[in-house]
Amino acid sequence: MWRLVFFLAGWCRIRITGASPQWILSALATRRVAFREFRKTDDFTAELRILKRDLPAAYAAAQRSMCDLELMQCGGFAATFAWVKKRPLFPLLLALAILMGTSLPRFVWFYEVTGNERVPAQKILRELDALGVGFGTYGKSIQPQWVKNHMLFRIPELQWLTVTQNGACATVVVRERPEAEPVDDRKTARNVVAARAGLVTRVSVLAGSSLCKPGDVVREGQLLVSAYADFGYKTQVSGALAEIYAKTWHRACTVLPETAERKQYTGTQSRCVSLVLGRKRWTLFGDSGFFTGNGDKMKITHTLTLPGGFSLPAAIEITTKTDYDTVEAQADAGAAQETMERLARERAQADMIAGTICSERYLLERRGGQLRLYSTLECEEMIARMVRAELFKDDANAND
Repeated sequence: MWRLVFFLAGWCRIRITGASPQWILSALATRRVAFREFRKTDDFTAELRILKRDLPAAYAAAQRSMCDLELMQCGGFAATFAWVKKRPLFPLLLALAILMGTSLPRFVWFYEVTGNERVPAQKILRELDALGVGFGTYGKSIQPQWVKNHMLFRIPELQWLTVTQNGACATVVVRERPEAEPVDDRKTARNVVAARAGLVTRVSVLAGSSLCKPGDVVREGQLLVSAYADFGYKTQVSGALAEIYAKTWHRACTVLPETAERKQYTGTQSRCVSLVLGRKRWTLFGDSGFFTGNGDKMKITHTLTLPGGFSLPAAIEITTKTDYDTVEAQADAGAAQETMERLARERAQADMIAGTICSERYLLERRGGQLRLYSTLECEEMIARMVRAELFKDDANAND
């Protein structure tokens, strides 16, 4: 306890030199001067520690005891922080730091989204910001139940959401709505018909009565598997299910113009640097209105990020525009043919649920300023398509 008192009040270490240094102790006690750590270094010298305010009384006691008093060291609170007087801004900055340390954690400055797989985190944060839950939001003003109800309405893909605050950071915990798997209805009567004309190569019937076999030529819409299976003494109705592959031919004509507009860069380049703070933008230098006419625009954003990966809503945005003119140029026949062949293959693949392209034949011709590519693609694809069985129509056909 005495160490704390001496530190707050300030202390002095003094050296007493005389014929009998211990005589000064009785003189100090008479004047009610507190002292500690009395230590004799030799027969004529002693050291002790007193309060700084008792230094004049110690001088008087030493003079009465016919001793010499020498001040060796001063310490305490005032001596330790004496340098603060030379730096008047330090107390202000210290008070500001204490104020920020106690007030900033009450606000939410950074957000982290967890539990999302299909819904992007940026989309969730944008919707939260639209609801008023963003950078610098007062923590106690965030009502998780209210936020959840509005967020589920804004993003139907979410099933549940909550916001938990931990100091200046908040964690947005979400649960996505599971995708509903299609239910295979086996009770509804369905037929399997051909989606495209072709030569049947493989037949795999899981349910229903098969009406085709490998080697048969079928037309589009022809019944391949019937929902009705005749067992002689009874007729079973079910949902037909089958995988039927056939050789098909996809014929198409792809047209491209012989001339096309090409970019011819003029060599002129413009740049604009902007400061972005939240939703505000200020142009530091450059003209933000130069993005008119033809030109390639490239934007690079440098976001201010703190250690730990926490991004602040402050960024430097550099936008560069390279001007060009458009000129008419003759299309390269080889490159145009490769493009049209790729488009023909992509279209054939898009028309197939499952299958592969076995062979390709192309014919390129020029006509009327156009390049025409006639394509014939031989494919092996699944042609089985399920349709609802028409009960009354089938009954009428059976009676006929």
